[in-house]
Amino acid sequence: MTPALGETTTPPQRLGFPETELRGRTARGAVLNGVFMGGTQLLALAQGLIATAILGPAGIGLYGVVSITAMSVVELKRIGVDEGFVQQTEADQEAEFQKAFTVELMLAGIAAAVIALLAPIVAWAYGDWRLFALTLAVAYLPVAFALQAPGWVFFRRMDFLRVRTLQAIVPVVSFVVAVPLLVADVGVWSLVIGPFVASVVAVVVAIRMSPYPLAIRFDREAVGRYARFSWPIFVSSAALLAVQQGQLLAFDIEGGLEAVGFITLALLLTRYADRADQVVTTTIYPAICAIRDRVPTLEDLFVKSGRLTLMWVGTFCAGLVLFAPDLVEFVVGDEWEPAVILIQGLAVAAALQQIGYSWFAFYRARGDSRPQAVESAVMVAAFAVLAVPALFVWGAEEFAWARVVAVLPVLLVRGVYVRRLLPGVSLPLLALRAAAPVLLGVAAALALRLSWDGAREGWQAGAEIAVWVAATAAATYALERPLLRELRASLRRGQPFVPREAS
Repeated sequence: MTPALGETTTPPQRLGFPETELRGRTARGAVLNGVFMGGTQLLALAQGLIATAILGPAGIGLYGVVSITAMSVVELKRIGVDEGFVQQTEADQEAEFQKAFTVELMLAGIAAAVIALLAPIVAWAYGDWRLFALTLAVAYLPVAFALQAPGWVFFRRMDFLRVRTLQAIVPVVSFVVAVPLLVADVGVWSLVIGPFVASVVAVVVAIRMSPYPLAIRFDREAVGRYARFSWPIFVSSAALLAVQQGQLLAFDIEGGLEAVGFITLALLLTRYADRADQVVTTTIYPAICAIRDRVPTLEDLFVKSGRLTLMWVGTFCAGLVLFAPDLVEFVVGDEWEPAVILIQGLAVAAALQQIGYSWFAFYRARGDSRPQAVESAVMVAAFAVLAVPALFVWGAEEFAWARVVAVLPVLLVRGVYVRRLLPGVSLPLLALRAAAPVLLGVAAALALRLSWDGAREGWQAGAEIAVWVAATAAATYALERPLLRELRASLRRGQPFVPREAS
C-alpha cells in the first residue's frame, strides 16, 4: 500500500543512516549550509550592489520588474513538490523521484509559458517596451530549476555538501559572468546573460551528479498526492506574488521606474536576511519529517533553530537600520538617498517576519500545509489595507512603516498555529530572547556615534561597524553560551538528536 504524504510512519533507515547520527548531521548541516549559502549570497549581494552603482535607479528599476516578475512565477510554480518528495516514504525511491520530477517539469513548462505570456502585459503595465524582450529572455528559468531536481535526493538524504555544491553554481558563475559585462557597459542585459550561463552550467552538473536518471514517469495517483499536499503552498506563493508585484506597481504609479529602483534596492538588501531562515529550515526539514510525532523534541528543535536564526537575522537587519545612510553616502551614491527609509523600514519588517519563520515546515512534515495559506491570506490583506494606501496618501516613508505594522497580524496568526502544534512554544519569548544581544550591540554603536563631532566620515562609519559587530558578538556569546556550546558538541561528537525522555 502506498503511504499518503501525511502518513507518520517512518521506516527503518529512512534517511540512509542511523537515527543516532541525526543530531550531529543536522548540526553539521546547519553550519555547512550557513557557510555555503552565506558565501554565495554575499556574492549575489555584491553583484547587486555593483549593478546598483553602475546602472542607477532607472536601470535597477527595469531589472527589478523583470527579475521579481520571473522569480514570482517561479515561486508560484514551486508548490512543494521537492518537500513532498522529501516527506514521502515510498520503497522505490528511483521511481518516486521520477514521478516527482515529472510533476515538477510539467509545472515548469506551464510557468515558462506564463512568463512568456506576461511579457507584453508587463511592458504595457509599466509603459516601457524594453521589458518585453527582457521578460521573454528569462522565461527559461522555471525549466532550468526543474532540471536541477537531483538536488532533492541529496536533500532527503541530508547530504548537504552535494546539495549546496549544486546550489552554489548559479550565484558563483553568474557573478563571474555578469560583473565583467556590467563593467563593459552591457547594461541591464548583464544581469540576464550571467544567470543564463550559470543555469546552463548548473543543469549539466546536476544531471551528471544525479543518483537516478532523469526520466518522465507520469503517474496519476502520484500527481494527486502531490497536488493535495501542494495546493496550500500554491496559495502562499500566489500571496507572495501579489505583495511583490503590488509594491512594484504601486511605486511605478507613484514615481516611475526610478521609484521602482529604490524599492528594488531595499528588497535586494532585506532579502539577504531571509537566507538565514532558509538555511536553518532546509537543514532541519528532513529531521522534522523523521521525528514528526515527538512533540517535546519538535518544540526543542523549533526554539533552538529559531534562536540560531534570529542571531543572524536580528543582527543583519539592525545593521541595515543603523548603516543604510552610510551605504548610500559611501558606497552606491547620493542618487539613492530616497531608498534609505525603504531599506530601514523593510529591514525592521524582515526581522519581525523571521520570528518563528520555520513554523510551516513543522506542519508540512505532518502533511498539513493549509495553515500557511491562511497566514499568507492575512499577509496580503494587511499589505493591501495598510501599506498601499499609506504610499499613495502619505508617501514612501509611511509605506515603509506601514509594512512594519502589516507584519503584526501575520505574527498573531502564526502564534496561534504554533501554539496549536507546539503548545510549549511562545513566539514573544523567543523574540525577546533574540533581541537582547542585538539591542546591546546597537547601543554600543550609537554611543560611539554620539561621541563624534561634526559630519561623520567613512572611517568613522567603519569604526562604528566594528564596535557594533564586536559588541553584538560578545553579547550573543554571553547570553547564548549554552546553545552555542550544545551546537559545538553536536558538531564534534554527533550526539543522538532525540533526548531519552522524548523518545
